[in-house]
Amino acid sequence: MMTSRVRSRLLWVSLGGLMVAGAVLLIVFALPGQLNAFRTPTQLAALDIPPGKTLRLGGLIVAGSYATEDGIAHRFTLTDKDGGTQVVRYSGALPDLFREGQGIIATGILDGVGGFDAKTLLTKHDEAYVPRELRDHASGQ
Repeated sequence: MMTSRVRSRLLWVSLGGLMVAGAVLLIVFALPGQLNAFRTPTQLAALDIPPGKTLRLGGLIVAGSYATEDGIAHRFTLTDKDGGTQVVRYSGALPDLFREGQGIIATGILDGVGGFDAKTLLTKHDEAYVPRELRDHASGQ
């Protein structure tokens, strides 16, 4: 026969185990919708992604591919290490680190005619990045 102390302890341990199991289930079911890995141009060409689906595209800006008509509408080509390319269109202000040869991640949609309409651009940099203001200040000393 269990004493009330043992029964109480068993109840608390059981409740704690149920709470941990519930938290794990919430994480497992919520995580796939939150993972936001990017695709490369080569991967994008190999997949059958329907137009209008939001995704992330990452790669390097091809030298000589950048063009703008009015300073707001931009067009450039991304490439990856496998040689795949993808034309990207973006309207808005460009990130400070945007330049040809730079790595970027663009979030947007496929337009159905071979282009990618980016809504946001994120430039990538290495661990040695120093903001322009600090770099200018350090070089002036």
